[in-house]
Amino acid sequence: MDADTTPRAPRLREDDLRLEPLSLDHLDGIMTWVNDPEVTFYFAELGREITREEEAAYVEKLIASKTDRVFSIFGPDGYLGQIGLAKIYWPARNGRLGIMLPRHAQGRGVASAAGRLLLRTAFSDLGMHKVWAIIRSDNPRGLYLWTQLGFRCEGVLRDEYFVQDRFYDMVRLACTEADFLARIQP
Repeated sequence: MDADTTPRAPRLREDDLRLEPLSLDHLDGIMTWVNDPEVTFYFAELGREITREEEAAYVEKLIASKTDRVFSIFGPDGYLGQIGLAKIYWPARNGRLGIMLPRHAQGRGVASAAGRLLLRTAFSDLGMHKVWAIIRSDNPRGLYLWTQLGFRCEGVLRDEYFVQDRFYDMVRLACTEADFLARIQP
């Protein structure tokens, strides 16, 4: 069997990326992944095609939201996905992290670099105290990624997600500003 000789895209670092506040101008990029079942595999709502008009309405809702801060990720080769905080509870200064990358951005270090950028933004610019995430227990890459960035397990939500006629456990992870600062110190 021949070895795979397909050239790999270079791994990206924080300096290679920028986060831009979500805009309708980013809709073309979003539409490259929003209906891709390989990208949206861990989403609870699967199986229905989302139209451009529906996605545009959803983007407008996110832009106007007082409890969501969503960013588009851009790198040297253009649009690379979305990352943000949802369900922000301002009195306790915490919010739920979410990220979505199209296939061409996966496996290139984008999630890790964008995650660090978002955490810096969350703690420095937005004044967050804690950022949390829930990851399906059968997503080892997601669990590994966020623990490497300083997230700690807060518990397992048993049979929390129902998708494709099956229940899944969800792992709740969280990172406080102190956790993040301790992780990024040399």
